[in-house]
Amino acid sequence: MIISQVTQTVLCQQLRENEAALSPDELAYIEMLKDAAISYIKSHTGIDGVEENDENGRKLDDYPDLTYALLALVSEMYDNRQLTVNSDKVSPTVTSILSMHDFNLVPKGET
Repeated sequence: MIISQVTQTVLCQQLRENEAALSPDELAYIEMLKDAAISYIKSHTGIDGVEENDENGRKLDDYPDLTYALLALVSEMYDNRQLTVNSDKVSPTVTSILSMHDFNLVPKGET
């Protein structure tokens, strides 16, 4: 599965929520978390496109393992909805996956 194939149903399964029982506001919140997670992945990796290639010819959909990072990030954000958190650390698994695709440190034109 690639990032562009992650639907609200997939997210609800990941979160162990009954999609049919959630309100429209709750579903919108889950979608917002997905958008935030994708933005985080884009920022961390330097890959700007999801389905379309960015200016360096890369897209998130080229790396299926980033889907797990997306799901893990959404789960973490959903589980920790408090205004304050005790830790500012990202899951070591997510960090490991994203670090394999850090292109934002590579000069343009190099891969």
